[in-house]
Amino acid sequence: MNGTFPKQTLRPPAGRPSWRSDTNLPLIYLGWGQRDFSRHPVDMHYDLGTNYYLVVRGEITVTANGRATTLRGPVLCLFDPECPFGISQPGREPVEILVWIWRGRPLEKCLRPPAGGFSDLPIQRERLPALRALHERCRDEVAQADAATPAALAALHRLVDVEIRRAGQTGKAGPSDVRWELTTSWIASNLAIHAPVPALCDYLRMSPKTLHRFFKAKAGTSPGSYFRQRKLQEAKRLISQCGWPVKVAAFHLGYRHPNDLSRALAKA
Repeated sequence: MNGTFPKQTLRPPAGRPSWRSDTNLPLIYLGWGQRDFSRHPVDMHYDLGTNYYLVVRGEITVTANGRATTLRGPVLCLFDPECPFGISQPGREPVEILVWIWRGRPLEKCLRPPAGGFSDLPIQRERLPALRALHERCRDEVAQADAATPAALAALHRLVDVEIRRAGQTGKAGPSDVRWELTTSWIASNLAIHAPVPALCDYLRMSPKTLHRFFKAKAGTSPGSYFRQRKLQEAKRLISQCGWPVKVAAFHLGYRHPNDLSRALAKA
């Protein structure tokens, strides 16, 4: 380690909202709110743990390993404990931050910055509420510190890492295959219900618009249309392979009248 810079967690300017621990908790420091780096830059230093510096909005300049990099939020900077770094601000635009300093390295290996270096990860804006909520949970936990706090903070570290991993995904690979498998399994078990879209929104915790985008990405059609297709496929299977009468299959699958199924079969 270069001995030129101090090894410490720097205190923020007076009046800045923050929390800090000098004990052996997994979490060393929390910071949040607006910060004016043009007036109060972060001096070059090594931190005591892995610094998670989330720029929610605004622009900062990171100096690390002899190089200055200007980044615009939402973006997460991850600083290895052996990386000397400083932070300044190229203009006077307000900067909002969320900061965690964990005693250990990231628990998700894909998030670990290079040894002695730092990495920056663009964050999806729609994932910011989840990261804010986790930061608040960390603040709640340290405010009520008790014998269970070390275990709780270790669990929160894992949750923060997982949410950051999700928030940094570009979405180019499409929605989660695991989530789609859960969705299709739920539909197969609930073909008789009459209002599938609200039920799916509740099950998947999605808004109707998000649900529609999800189905368009995975199935190329709307959730209602997909549900009707699956329902009709099951009706055909019960009638042709299992020998069920149309009337029995219709009532089993929640059709309001056997004629509704008969018409659907005729159009198929």
